[in-house]
Amino acid sequence: MAHNIVMPALEMAQENGKLLSWRKKEGEAVAKGEPLLEIETDKAVVEIEAPADGILAGIKAHPGDVIPVGQTIAWLVMPGEKPPAETQQSDSGRRMDTKAASAATATADVAASTARCAPTSAAVAGCSMRTSIAWRAT
Repeated sequence: MAHNIVMPALEMAQENGKLLSWRKKEGEAVAKGEPLLEIETDKAVVEIEAPADGILAGIKAHPGDVIPVGQTIAWLVMPGEKPPAETQQSDSGRRMDTKAASAATATADVAASTARCAPTSAAVAGCSMRTSIAWRAT
C-alpha cells in the first residue's frame, strides 16, 4: 500500500515549508524512521523521517520549492507498485489523497462537534473568544 509523504505542519500557524533537500533519490529503498528529506520553516530546519518502509516514488517537489502544509510531495510504494496520481483539495485548503479525503472530513466533523473550548480548538469548535479566555484563566 502506498504511503503519501506530505509537507508537515511543525508549528501551529505554519502554512507552508521550503524543501531544502531529499536524503534519498527517487527509486531508492527507504526504511521506516530513516531520514528522508529536510525542510525549512520560518523558525527551524528539520529533518523528516520516513513514515514507512518502501521505495521513494512520484516526487512532486524539488529543493527550493515552497510547499503548502498537507500537500503530497512524494510517495513510498512497494516494489512494482506505482504511486497514486489523484489528489484533491480539502475544505481546509490542504491537499490529501482521494481515498482519505472523506474519512478526514468525517473525522474533522466529529472532532469539531466534541472539542472543548481549549485555546487551540476554540475556532474549530465554534466557541467564543470570551469562553476561550475564561478557560485559560482557570
